[in-house]
Amino acid sequence: MIALEYSNFVWLALLTVPISWMVPRSFAFDAVALWSAIVVLLLSPPTLIWLGLIAVCVSSLLHDSPDRGRGFMTGLICFFLIGGLIAARSLPTFAWLGGAFFTLRALHVTLDWWMGTLPSPTLRESLRYFFFLPVIPAGPINRLPHFSTQLRRRRWDLPTFATGFERFLLGAIFFFVISGYGMDRVISLAGGPLGVLPPFLEIWALSALSWIDLFFAFAGSTHIALGITLMIGLALEENFNKPWCARNLLDFWTRWHMTLTRWVQDYVYQPIVGLTRKPVIGLLLAMLVIGLWHAFSLYYVLWAFWQSLGIILARLIKGRGPSGRLAFAIGPLGVLAWLSAARPVLDLIGVSQ
Repeated sequence: MIALEYSNFVWLALLTVPISWMVPRSFAFDAVALWSAIVVLLLSPPTLIWLGLIAVCVSSLLHDSPDRGRGFMTGLICFFLIGGLIAARSLPTFAWLGGAFFTLRALHVTLDWWMGTLPSPTLRESLRYFFFLPVIPAGPINRLPHFSTQLRRRRWDLPTFATGFERFLLGAIFFFVISGYGMDRVISLAGGPLGVLPPFLEIWALSALSWIDLFFAFAGSTHIALGITLMIGLALEENFNKPWCARNLLDFWTRWHMTLTRWVQDYVYQPIVGLTRKPVIGLLLAMLVIGLWHAFSLYYVLWAFWQSLGIILARLIKGRGPSGRLAFAIGPLGVLAWLSAARPVLDLIGVSQ
């Protein structure tokens, strides 16, 4: 969504706060789910159909599947979930809302059920989980067991509400002021002076600015979502942990979009390493999933290999570089340099974003 559309969403998502406290406790999150469905219908009717089918089908198919058919049912559901995401991205005429995020939530429920670590959710649990408006468009990729626990433990707490409001305001400043206004101006004004540089360095510098802009936009939307959920009385999973304090790429990817990183670690990296006993293969496939999760394109395939190479190099030189304050100062700059170098490097071989 562009900034204007997202601002409309934010106001609608804020209404989940009074709804959650005004409706009797037993039905509060049924009302939140209903309001979420209405908002999704207003913003993107195709998304309502897609998300509604996921919520209903995942619950009913997992509940009715016999134990002997777990593997087949899991494969069938995963096929349609991934196929649905691919099909949705091939139809750009529709304004899809959060498909990449709720697809991973549905895969989490399905795969954990297959592994026997999660019982099949009831229809009510599924609707409450998938139709929770604050996290639909941009995450975090929260998980069902934690969400259900938070619903059971929810109670009114004024300091928590105040913390949520403060976090919401911080997110609004990040997203609308710094990213939507400040960074847009910085990038547009930087185009002139950077134009005197060789093309490779110009693209590299603009790519670095884009990464900084992305942080404020994405961290801002995360703060908004988690701020609203705190005002509702829920504490969901964090998505960022000071990523620009990372001393190397390995450290960075444990701090940036943490719910996606943990999802890939649990459902891609660890199973592949357990199967092959080769961490490098697990790393390559995990980063490939992260790349393709952003977009199905050659650029993101090669981007995944570039980031994997950076992580491998970070592991090889770990403990051999500078330490102390020097490492604290140089590390984040090196991380930003490597991340942003992907675009000019791939541009050299004719692959653009």
